[in-house]
Amino acid sequence: MVTVVDESELNQNLTLDDIGQTEPRIDIGTVLGTLSGIILIALAIIRGGDPDTFLNLNSALIVFGGTMATSFIAFPSKKILLMIPVVINAFKPDVHQPADYVDEIMTLATKYRTGGMKKLESEEQFLDNRHLKNGVMMIVDGYNAREIQEIMERELNSVVERHNAGQKILRFMAVQAPVFGMAGTLIGLIQMLMNLDDPTKIGPSLATALITTFYGLLLANLIITPIVAKLNSRTESEATLLKAIRVGVLGIHERINPLKIQRNMNSLLPPDQQR
Repeated sequence: MVTVVDESELNQNLTLDDIGQTEPRIDIGTVLGTLSGIILIALAIIRGGDPDTFLNLNSALIVFGGTMATSFIAFPSKKILLMIPVVINAFKPDVHQPADYVDEIMTLATKYRTGGMKKLESEEQFLDNRHLKNGVMMIVDGYNAREIQEIMERELNSVVERHNAGQKILRFMAVQAPVFGMAGTLIGLIQMLMNLDDPTKIGPSLATALITTFYGLLLANLIITPIVAKLNSRTESEATLLKAIRVGVLGIHERINPLKIQRNMNSLLPPDQQR
């Protein structure tokens, strides 16, 4: 059965989406995972002895400073600074699921089949997803199916390439952090060997050597690598969303039965997300 949504309902949905975009929202799983990892490691350190042993400014400077320095050398500074909102986005929930747009596109298809181009054009202003809105605009502006297919394909490729470029920077940082951890280990060992005649300096130098490696592994494997995995998952989800929207827009353009559009869009989604 095709669900028809009137303009007031669409307007209400748009208002709720706008509220979600203006108010910061947090992905509980990401935050809990990060905090639990840090807390469990800190708890193990505290139970093992003096936690102050693991606080070493020299080690932090080597690992964090070296990682950031090489990143600014390898990539344009503007791109690195743009990674700040990208990293923050990893801690926000993925509010736009592909399945959420199946009913909306079926509604648009129904109104286009019954009300024509003017009805479809009147619904355009209530669409919150810019890719779906662009697709509807192309139908209203008279683009043929091939042109719509090509433009939306380029949009998809552009989104994936842009996301991969940001993830590439984070992957580079994840590689560099353990490397500078090892560099700090070498520095600490050199300092230790230079002070073998003074037993009081051997301990601090060896601590710097080992703690620097610890910092590098922690930064790479507890922070950066999981964030990259989360962003990669978001990229795949958005790519699936854009593919489903493209199928829906082409179905609207061809005036295909809404139930057939639903089946075509569901074929791109996992079983638990299908409408």
